[in-house]
Amino acid sequence: MSQPPEPTPPTFSHDLTLKSIFAEPDVARDLIAFLVQGLCPELRGWVPVRVVAGSAVTTDPETPPHQSEGHRDLVWLLAHGDRSQEKMLLHLEFQSQRDRGMSGRMFAYALEMSPSLRALEICGLVVNTGLRPFDPWWTPVQRVAGSSRYAFREGLLLDIHDCQVPGLPRGKYPLPADNLVSGFMALARVQAEMKLERRAAAALVLPVLQGLIPLALASTATLRRALGAWFKTGFGELLDDQPTVRAALSRITYIEEAEAVMYTFGQYVADEKKDAEARGEARGEARGEARGEARGEARGEARGEARARKEVLLAFIRKVWGDAEAERIVPFLNAAELDDLPDISDLVDDQAAGRPPRLGANGRAEPRV
Repeated sequence: MSQPPEPTPPTFSHDLTLKSIFAEPDVARDLIAFLVQGLCPELRGWVPVRVVAGSAVTTDPETPPHQSEGHRDLVWLLAHGDRSQEKMLLHLEFQSQRDRGMSGRMFAYALEMSPSLRALEICGLVVNTGLRPFDPWWTPVQRVAGSSRYAFREGLLLDIHDCQVPGLPRGKYPLPADNLVSGFMALARVQAEMKLERRAAAALVLPVLQGLIPLALASTATLRRALGAWFKTGFGELLDDQPTVRAALSRITYIEEAEAVMYTFGQYVADEKKDAEARGEARGEARGEARGEARGEARGEARGEARARKEVLLAFIRKVWGDAEAERIVPFLNAAELDDLPDISDLVDDQAAGRPPRLGANGRAEPRV
């Protein structure tokens, strides 16, 4: 009898992808800076040292397998900058949907921590990237230090819906500037809005990436790959009805290559606005005025998009070729039309060939004449 085929693994693991991002030292440092400014000031002075293997192991003497390992959560070992002998653990739990048992899960994880780590204090953080705000979870604390009397307080919760993202309603606190976690939180909230069929949120992808990509360029290749995978898969599943955008997304390997699809996203947003305009005209709105406003909006969007693309290209050129080459190419970028701007992939080809960055028609890096 033939064996049944193995199940096809999913192309996108939300949990593993987010762990790959937050396992990066640059993101961990920015996460602590992010928390210090709002949710957890007591983390001031703590720095990430390394990711530790803190997986929970359960035993069952009756039913094999007698030992099993739960899915490994992400745990950072932190040290205090001024008192390096002081250590603590930062446990990250990523959620995309509400879980009434979160308090019990977090407590059980701390209780079953690897023996070599049990003596250290654990700071638990739940990161919600789901479609709805997350309910509070509770963690036990000593009411009196050194005693066995305990109480409960709210655990740390980093919820995308609490973040103030320009262009979206609500949000309890502003996002710190020049911070990788700020870019992650903003982009995750835009993804959630699009999943809720609020397709106009796609217009916010461009300004969020404009701030995130230069920070990613200054980081490691592994982080750029992790961000690129998350961007590609996180948005690809939202755009089944947009084959052109999906095809552009599929070419991303590093996050800086997202610049290559900025124009495609811009076209998608413009098409959405045109559809809305057409529906408005069908309801009897003034066609001439609507067309005039649409032309003005399109010109404004094109200028804004060109500025965003030029800034990303310039950041990439500065990173790869240095300040002098960046300054040299500024007037050429400023004078170029949108269709004449190269893509990041063109600049990567120039870098691999050992030549300076070039501009060319239709985004191709052809020699200037």
